Amino acid sequence: MFYFVPSWYCQGRKWYSSALPFYCSPKQMMFDDTMNLLQMFQPARKDSRLLVLNYSPHIRSHCYQEKIEPAGMWNLFDNLQGLTDVLPRKLGLDDLKWPQGAEFFYTPFLVDVYLNQNHYAQINFSQTGNIFDIIYFKNNQMDHRLVFDDRGIVSSVIYFENNQPDHQDYLNPQGQWQFREFLTRDNHQVLVNPEVQEAFAKNVYSDIEELIKEKLDQYLSSALTRDDMLIVSADRQHNHLFNKAKRHYNLAFSFFGERYSIENKEGILEDLQGTPFFIVDSLSKVQKMYELVGEAQLPPYYELAPYNIHLHIEDVQQEKPATVYVNVDTLPEEHLQTVFRTIFDMMLEKEWMKLLIGTQSLESERVVFIRQFVKEYLLNKLALEEKTSIHGGINSIDQKATFDNEKNFRERMEFRMFHSSAEMAKMMKDVRVILDLGSPADKFTQIVGISGGIPQINLYSSSYVKHGENGSILTDISDLKNVVLYYLTDIEFAYKCKEHSSSKIEQYKKGEIIEMWKNTIKELKENERD
Repeated sequence: MFYFVPSWYCQGRKWYSSALPFYCSPKQMMFDDTMNLLQMFQPARKDSRLLVLNYSPHIRSHCYQEKIEPAGMWNLFDNLQGLTDVLPRKLGLDDLKWPQGAEFFYTPFLVDVYLNQNHYAQINFSQTGNIFDIIYFKNNQMDHRLVFDDRGIVSSVIYFENNQPDHQDYLNPQGQWQFREFLTRDNHQVLVNPEVQEAFAKNVYSDIEELIKEKLDQYLSSALTRDDMLIVSADRQHNHLFNKAKRHYNLAFSFFGERYSIENKEGILEDLQGTPFFIVDSLSKVQKMYELVGEAQLPPYYELAPYNIHLHIEDVQQEKPATVYVNVDTLPEEHLQTVFRTIFDMMLEKEWMKLLIGTQSLESERVVFIRQFVKEYLLNKLALEEKTSIHGGINSIDQKATFDNEKNFRERMEFRMFHSSAEMAKMMKDVRVILDLGSPADKFTQIVGISGGIPQINLYSSSYVKHGENGSILTDISDLKNVVLYYLTDIEFAYKCKEHSSSKIEQYKKGEIIEMWKNTIKELKENERD
């Protein structure tokens, strides 16, 4: 059995849920190494289980969105709260008790409830349309907040003092509090309800992490065997919780993105000591580790670029419109005008060419600037055309042609917003080439590109894009026009890029990497016996 420990944590509260109401944009997309590995294991029909350590009342919805089967999941807080066998139900506002005279005001984002012209409650909803939480007010200040589980029950209650969180009660299915976490600056203790004391080793814990460690150790000792494998997303928040586990079980850390800063020599040596191997998403991380601690002191590694098999795009490149995707969020400011002027010039020359501009915020300064730049660009071009027409004798036909050119240009350019890898993949289904000149290029854009077999143009090298195989690394920004044109017109290379992606996806589905890991562990055990 393979056990996976993700790093899906809230940046504000260490062990709290990272889920947000549907109208709040997440700071980052959720696809990561754990998602990648789980998607690889499930088609290969390998036994695997997800171990979720933080409070995650919406974890099932998240798994379904990423097409991960949540049945094989151990949720630490569900076990602490006695919520392991709860059946889901659809919960509506009518199912809740409201005082007589309560008035409901619906907005595109939430529902406000007023009682006697005073703000009584605010109802927020999740991405799936279920009730996310309800905040109750008293004297125009927050009084308490009901946190709902995605199965349609109240999971916990946060109580406020002077508009600030004071403590949180975690409930069982009957609504009885099991333990209470204090949330003030000076008090992080966890108090256990005396009525359920037998399920806990102590009646008071110094903080929630002490309780998490107790429950995790209990689970690992009762569920794992020496033949099982733990794959832990490398994160300083939880790595130390597995120091004991490394001595008894096969454990490997997985390094992904910028989650784990490779700067502390002692920390890296401590984490990797006693592990059979480690996993990286790019060779640059290995190089940094070698420079910091030396190759001889580290175990073997596996490079595993995060292909998302559910984003594999089956469309034939030849049938796609000639659309260029530009990731505007990562585009360096010094290249902004050069890139868009080059693309716009190409679009005027080639009326079959389209432009898709992707961003996580349509209101960002970058997007506002580009909209203004488009307007000025077209004004200058049209003024030049009009000036040329005056010399030749302007007429109504010339004016109509100028208007049609502008309309045609704008119709071939689109701004699109995305908040998840799935949204980005859907947006990219008609894209022929990706342009991402960030330093480094956005890893989620690269994941979608390599998963979908879309050629990518980058300005800086990475482990995801191989020059000449699935994209190009520009040596000079002045080469941009020729490289873009090459990818838009060379169908043979498009097929080559698609084959590169398909072979990697097939390797994942067959579980070849899993067998390699098993063989590594087997060899290490045989060497220990010798």
